[in-house]
Amino acid sequence: MYFKSILVSLPSVYTILCVLGCGFFSDIIVAAEVQSAPFSKVLRADFRHRPPEMVLDEQTNTMTSPLKDILEEAAAKVGYRVEWSARPFARSIHELRVGTVDIVPRTIRDEEREAFVRFLGPIATQTRDILFLVKAGEEAKIKSYEDLYQVTVGVKRGTVYFERFNTDPALRKIESTDDENMARMFIMGRFDTMVVLDRAAIENAFKQLGYDRFSYADYRQSNRIEHYFGMSRNSTHAAIFDELNRALLDMAASGRVKQIYQAYGLAAEVE
Repeated sequence: MYFKSILVSLPSVYTILCVLGCGFFSDIIVAAEVQSAPFSKVLRADFRHRPPEMVLDEQTNTMTSPLKDILEEAAAKVGYRVEWSARPFARSIHELRVGTVDIVPRTIRDEEREAFVRFLGPIATQTRDILFLVKAGEEAKIKSYEDLYQVTVGVKRGTVYFERFNTDPALRKIESTDDENMARMFIMGRFDTMVVLDRAAIENAFKQLGYDRFSYADYRQSNRIEHYFGMSRNSTHAAIFDELNRALLDMAASGRVKQIYQAYGLAAEVE
């Protein structure tokens, strides 16, 4: 009788175990879905030290920038968050090419990059002179573009300056990875002049190195820069491009971009 009662009760025990087991595994599945859902809504973005618009404190890995705030706000409007990593710009360009990063702020639009980058924006337009930094007292050394053929020119790897300069094979260009490295190379005499797109960034690099014996050549090139965020064509989130682009352009049209810049004491549009 005892064994018989056990056998009779087995189906009910089996049923209970099945219910408990199914409930346990369903909880695991739900938990996994809850955990994975937010991560599927993450945009990977690269950040670099380029004051005043992008400031990186390497000791604390603190990133401060109106561009950071703008992208995060636009991404939130389409249900995403942004995860930032500090990278040299040359590496960011490579990551855009292969799709290991989704978005990079301040990516200048050109024909070569069109092959692997889609451009979000522009959120603003700036007109700035491209300068050629020289040693103090040597301002007259470069009075025209043609004078560049007589000197060695420091350039930042992956940076777009202006069409003639970018594509001129006769210029003797010496590449560097970032502003600090370029400043050090100039101080050591590795090149005669340095092409400068962002004056504030390179002057900050020299300041950090305690060097001020530099000036700018008489020759300068006027340049109109449209502010884009570069999005990799190989991004796993490429499908949200149009929606994210609308969010950014709406922020620019409504004055929100200007407002965020002003909170940092900066102007979105620079003439």
